[in-house]
Parts: sequence; structure tokens; C-alpha cells
Amino acid sequence: MSLTADLHCEIREVGGQWWPVATFDIGSARRFRLALQGAGLADRGLPPDVSDVLRDRYNDQVTAYPREVCGATFITPHELPLLMDAALWLTAEERERIPSHAYEEYAETDFIRAWHAFAQAHEANERAARLVVWFGI
Repeated sequence: MSLTADLHCEIREVGGQWWPVATFDIGSARRFRLALQGAGLADRGLPPDVSDVLRDRYNDQVTAYPREVCGATFITPHELPLLMDAALWLTAEERERIPSHAYEEYAETDFIRAWHAFAQAHEANERAARLVVWFGI
């Protein structure tokens, strides 16, 4: 069974409400979830002030597939660097089998770098940014 990730970037003007500005892809949702768990960023739920657009999208999916939607969480730009540790993207078995100098080949940290740059560009213009994610089975 495959795992999918719904990954969105929200921004907020100073004193304003959050609103989605981008949807991102990830090569392996399973490895991404593993990295989130290893970094202590998994399963924190949707942020309480998530945009109405994303809350509605999430609720629609949970209503339609209640046993298949899981792992909702959010990540701030300050937390994204925690996901740069390539070892987080590997299972324990893979870490035993793969030499540590080759971890980067299996990690998808290039996605994290791109998301981080995207979020920083918004924050440089006085817009708070965050990533909101949930998974589907």
C-alpha cells in the first residue's frame, strides 16, 4: 500500500489570516513521514489557526476516507533544517546496510532546501510562512 502526502505552504501578512500559496510534491511520502518522525515533527495535528481552505480540504478528505487520512502536522521554516539529517530519511535496516557516506543519495533533502528557500523568501517580505501536511494511505 502506498502513502501519499498533501503538502501545502501557507503565509500570513502581519496581523492577517493564514492562506495557502503553494502545494508541493515529495518523491517519497513514506521517507518524508519517517524523517518527520525522527525529527520530532510528526503527528502534531493541523495548526489551530490553519486557513479555512486547508481546513475544509482536510475535513473533506477525513469525511470521505476516515481510516485513510493520518499524520497531520505543520512545520515552520525554523524547523525545516531539522529534516536535513539524511539519516532520518532511512529505516533502521537501511542505516545498517547502507554506508553512512551514501545516506545523501537516499534522502530527499533537496526538497527541504527548496521549501526552506521558498518560505524564507516570504518571510523576508514580512510574511510568516509554514508548511501544513497530512498523509493518505
